[in-house]
Amino acid sequence: MNLIKYTLILLLFATSCKKEEKDDQVITGKDGFKNGLLVLNEGLFQHNNSSLTWVDLENGEVTENLFLNINDRLLGDTGNDMVSYGGKIYITVTGSSTLEILDKKSLKSIGQIQFNYNNQSQEPRKIAYHENAIYVTSFDGYVTAIDTTSLNITKRIKVGRNPEGICVSNQSLYVANSGGLDFQNPDTTVFQIDLNTLNVVDTFTVGKNPGAIIADEFDNVYVVKRGDYASDPAELIRINTQSKTITNLGITATSLSMRNNQLYLSYFDHGSGSSAVSIYDCASQTIITNNFINNQDITTLYGVTPYLEDELICQDAMDFTNTGYLRFFNLTGQLTNSIKVGLNPNTTIHYE
Repeated sequence: MNLIKYTLILLLFATSCKKEEKDDQVITGKDGFKNGLLVLNEGLFQHNNSSLTWVDLENGEVTENLFLNINDRLLGDTGNDMVSYGGKIYITVTGSSTLEILDKKSLKSIGQIQFNYNNQSQEPRKIAYHENAIYVTSFDGYVTAIDTTSLNITKRIKVGRNPEGICVSNQSLYVANSGGLDFQNPDTTVFQIDLNTLNVVDTFTVGKNPGAIIADEFDNVYVVKRGDYASDPAELIRINTQSKTITNLGITATSLSMRNNQLYLSYFDHGSGSSAVSIYDCASQTIITNNFINNQDITTLYGVTPYLEDELICQDAMDFTNTGYLRFFNLTGQLTNSIKVGLNPNTTIHYE
């Protein structure tokens, strides 16, 4: 009798192992993740519910809680930014004060860096990359340089108050210092950091509360100064990195993305609840269209991702407490598809 019980236990254990292996194959596939969309869902602040969603473009299947399924733990509190670089995925998790590093092919965690300098939470925000390093802004007023091979921190660079957006242009980093934690007295500056010395070499005053920032191929850096969300509106500022001139383009924007030197400017009006996407041609320095999408197709615009050559993905946060969507638009601005993902989707990476 004991022998029969022992045999049954072994069979059950073997079946369980096979099932786990099969489930893992279903999630990752033999060749790892490909032909799909990886979505970072921010979740709600202090709820520890940031997550990753996978959208399979071959069969349309959506896999939620991907990070939890693969790594057997939660991603953390308030996933703020995600980039793909050098075979790795880097995710800043602001509330948890961590940088999560994943293998791009398997999405298994290969490292987690704690942003707690001198036992103080640094709250990492945005990520840029160049050659063998990534650069992370954090609300403690620093940019952290990290070697992409060793995953060691190589330098902390003092910048302005509560830096957010960061981008690379030529051999420099440009960092938008928001001062957003002091709403009555925000910062107004963009710092230039020489990538060879990792020292601050210039400062540009662009207006109150600068946030998103991006560079084109014509020696221009664009930054959104968000103002006070009322009398001082959110507007697009251009910095020419050669002439050092600063121009307010007078175009409303809250977030930025780029494809083929066309700048996609997403704007969400917190007062009216309306959303809009404008397209700006960086070569001619002109607006192509002021309203690319139909406002009725999006509830709360939370960012834009150029997708392929003929589509645009808008992240829709809905009302911030219900599950969000990816909204797909064609070149004429018509809604072609909507896919339900996670809570407050803010970043999408396309796997080919």
